[in-house]
Amino acid sequence: MSTLSDAGRGYRRDHEALLAQLGEVLGSVHRPTRALELLVDAFVDTVADFAQVALRGGQGWIAVGRTAGHQVVGVDDHAVGRRRAEAIRDLLARRTAEHWVLPPDTPERIEVLGNLFGATPLVEQLDSLDAVSLLHVPLVARGRALGILTLARRGPEDFTPEEIGALEDVAGRVGTSLDVSVVVADNRHVASVLRTALLPPPLPSAHDLDVASYNRVAQEDVTVGGDFIDLHGTDEDLTMLLGDAVGKGVAAAVAAKRIRSSVRTAALVDRSPDRVLDLTNRVLVTEVTSPIESFATAVCGRLRRLEDGAYDVTLTNAGHPPPIILRRSGRLEYVESHGPALGVFEDAEYGSSTHRLEIGDILVCYTDGITEARGRADMFGEDGIANALAGLGGAPSSAVVERLAMSVSSFMGVDSLDRDDAAILAVRPTGV
Repeated sequence: MSTLSDAGRGYRRDHEALLAQLGEVLGSVHRPTRALELLVDAFVDTVADFAQVALRGGQGWIAVGRTAGHQVVGVDDHAVGRRRAEAIRDLLARRTAEHWVLPPDTPERIEVLGNLFGATPLVEQLDSLDAVSLLHVPLVARGRALGILTLARRGPEDFTPEEIGALEDVAGRVGTSLDVSVVVADNRHVASVLRTALLPPPLPSAHDLDVASYNRVAQEDVTVGGDFIDLHGTDEDLTMLLGDAVGKGVAAAVAAKRIRSSVRTAALVDRSPDRVLDLTNRVLVTEVTSPIESFATAVCGRLRRLEDGAYDVTLTNAGHPPPIILRRSGRLEYVESHGPALGVFEDAEYGSSTHRLEIGDILVCYTDGITEARGRADMFGEDGIANALAGLGGAPSSAVVERLAMSVSSFMGVDSLDRDDAAILAVRPTGV
């Protein structure tokens, strides 16, 4: 390893080598943990025998360190414990470089190192260097300290004032670059958490109800959309929901989640579908500022199991395409029950109708992403649904959903750019 000397020539050589190596790292890595690994490599390769970078991000403190001749510590576990975080915060509070003389080979020396580097191999590695001092340099960006760089050298060699000044300048560049990396990583984390929160929960299974669903989002790159499906309650008394929030992508997914949550809450008050949608509509009307941009259509159903294994299905429609009952015989029955879309009229009224679902009959609900799917000349429409369901009387729900989804996909063609969110839900009493 090259060493820095008080004489300017050796120092300048290593300082320039450090800047050259950092130039290859900074600005090209946007994952903080990887950036820290490359940074400690650069410092150990050029100006020190030991380096650690501790960084504070949106998810807490992380730290990566390395001693010459050893592997990076922190690859598998970057987290910083409470005691180490407190020590780092104390250093950062001073906002200037700290040049610490280490105690000699005493228990106090190990205690100091343990507070700074935790229960990691770095303590033993650094102690074996017999370093006389530690140099702590804050990493500052946008007027705030976001991390700290700690350096040490083997044996009696120490950092000169000239070197410390130059390393403070380097730390400023490092801090700015890491700040960008942290912001990017935090934004990605927030987006990931929100996206996960917006995904619909998996549908439960009832022991005598065959349930299948399909959900295609228009904006595949964001993985969420405005069509929503939900099923909750007990085996004997289930609330079913399928709907379509206006728009696409994240904004529509947020509206869809709000509606799912409102329906679940309303069902705790009254499980009648017309009352559920009435309460949900009242919530939405009070929350939205522009009904044109915030309305949704939906079908809500209450499925109650009867003693003979059949189900009574009570359905309420809020501006949504009509559900279909595919009888075991193959006959199609369209359930016409109309009401206004959700989130538009405060005084909206919703009616309901009740139907008997025999064992082997299938209730099929779908969004307008199915009926309004566009082919080369026209839309898929109800005729397309009828053709897709032909011959499927008594089939499993999964077969019905798969046939309908594949028929729509084939009708649109693989090159179609005019795609909307689409969802299908099918339920079938099995009697077992």
